[in-house]
Amino acid sequence: MALDTHVDLVSERRARSVAVLAVLGLVFNLGTTVTTAGDAVLFLTVSVVVGYPLFTVFSLLSSRFWQER
Repeated sequence: MALDTHVDLVSERRARSVAVLAVLGLVFNLGTTVTTAGDAVLFLTVSVVVGYPLFTVFSLLSSRFWQER
């Protein structure tokens, strides 16, 4: 029996999760790592660019390993 491991590359739920974590990371790092507006833009950009593909991989792995059989 073949496993169905289809994961959408574009997911609104995943995008919202990444955005929430990026903003929370920005808020908690404000004043220490993030001191200027440029730092904030860079922090949010890196968070989204790294976070979204990482969450996509997590979705793929979770659909692969925790699928009901």
